Amino acid sequence: MKGEFLFTRHSKAKYETYGETLKSENPQASHNPDNQLENDLSESGIELARKKAEKLFDSMDSQKDALFFVSSKEARAFETAMIYQEVAKERGFEIIETRDEDSRDMKNGMTRKMADENIRAINSLSLKISNQLVGNIFNPEAYLGEINWQALDEETKKKWKMAREIINADDQGSWGGNFYKHSGSIQKIFPELKSSRDEYETTFRKLLRLVQFAQSKVESSDGKKNIKILAFGHENYLGHALNEYFGDHEIKNCETLTIEADIDGGYKMERKNY
Repeated sequence: MKGEFLFTRHSKAKYETYGETLKSENPQASHNPDNQLENDLSESGIELARKKAEKLFDSMDSQKDALFFVSSKEARAFETAMIYQEVAKERGFEIIETRDEDSRDMKNGMTRKMADENIRAINSLSLKISNQLVGNIFNPEAYLGEINWQALDEETKKKWKMAREIINADDQGSWGGNFYKHSGSIQKIFPELKSSRDEYETTFRKLLRLVQFAQSKVESSDGKKNIKILAFGHENYLGHALNEYFGDHEIKNCETLTIEADIDGGYKMERKNY
């Protein structure tokens, strides 16, 4: 029996929860995953997720492979995982139960909702957004959205302008590109921001520990099928690692990587062409 950890970035999304916060009386609010708008994937995102799921499962064998689904608590990642799981069920794959009923009864909010769909909520895949206004800084001009400027003090407006000048002077064309390139500079303006390097040292390292733990559990299991752990998450904490490993920081929507990790913190990654 073999195990494999496959990380997939979420599909194309509308990010409506963030948009509503920016228009609210508190644009700088932290993000609460238990208070999200549903149906966050766009129509094209739904289509892309199904298309990519079909290709992914073409590479597997329902008679030999069993699947275990884990995800970030963000709606767009969870909804992407649900589409992949739906396709897997149509293909006849065994879906491993993520929790027993007693454990499920102890959960609430987004974690409970995900457990009800047999998808494990994982903190090391999730985002910790302390200030949604700051997160919006990295969007290209066309995707900034509406902001309630009257709810912001003059100092914050001044800092926003300084940060946007950095982005506009060297716009990489995507949120992820701007975050990778400019988060270190913008952190000097908004110290509460975790830079791309910070995300690598914290969230990505936690993700590697998750991978290593999953590998050890699979190796000690006596099941007859190979176990594929399908994880759904975000680009925020991958940029630095991708650039270090491949010389390219980008991971596209529904792009999949295989990740291996060892107990010393080393890792291997491979881009999968699904």
